[in-house]
Amino acid sequence: MKKILLVVLVAILSVQVGFAQDTELKDSPIDFSVDIKSNHLWRGLVITDKPMVAVFTSIKLNKSGSFTTGFWGGMSFSNESDGSSYKEINYYVQYADNGFSIGLWDLFNTRGVASPDVWDYDKETSGHLLDLRTSYNFGESFPLRLEADMLLFGSGDSQYDNLDFEQRYSTYVQASYPIVKDSKVNLDGFVGAGFSLNGDTHLYGDGQENFDLVNVGLTASKTVMLGNYSLPVSATTLWNPSQKIARVQLAVSLF
Repeated sequence: MKKILLVVLVAILSVQVGFAQDTELKDSPIDFSVDIKSNHLWRGLVITDKPMVAVFTSIKLNKSGSFTTGFWGGMSFSNESDGSSYKEINYYVQYADNGFSIGLWDLFNTRGVASPDVWDYDKETSGHLLDLRTSYNFGESFPLRLEADMLLFGSGDSQYDNLDFEQRYSTYVQASYPIVKDSKVNLDGFVGAGFSLNGDTHLYGDGQENFDLVNVGLTASKTVMLGNYSLPVSATTLWNPSQKIARVQLAVSLF
């Protein structure tokens, strides 16, 4: 009797294992990725010089995936005691198709803002920045990518004129181009400038001029093989001529 029960149990398990192996998981509209970086650089600005982790979650809103929404979050590997702790959470909605993209991002960085309250949307104190992002890639035959982004809201991009609060509408434009591609090590170059539509200065410069080159650099990238696991790695060197600073960043895409 015991032998019969054992045979039946093994048969059931074999069927279940075979069924599990034959079952294919459905495609999901949700995906996420994780990056580790030696620092966080954004449009020529040094957001944090501490090592940090970034998580990007995207959700398809239609079948083709041209409409997406999701979250981007970052946190530095540092404690609060030295005042350098960095935390950020962003929300976005975007349309992208045929090389063109347009999206609206809500950026919230708790470091150095008047109000670290995530629900504070008062124009004079909010730590949020609403960022309108557009870009166009000309395609494989001429892989130039142009980007134009404008800050629409947020105390971090404000000025006072005769005690009246005004939005500067700081704007960032960038051109990037692959100098070396389809090689073991690829190289991209980029040039970015900043200016404001309503004011004498903008967010990305030294606070002296209304138009500056703020982000000039190169990004080298390659894939490192660890057994059967491929690990995309990049090294970026950038200069902000307006702020007279330079940085090197090492970034690893874990998955």
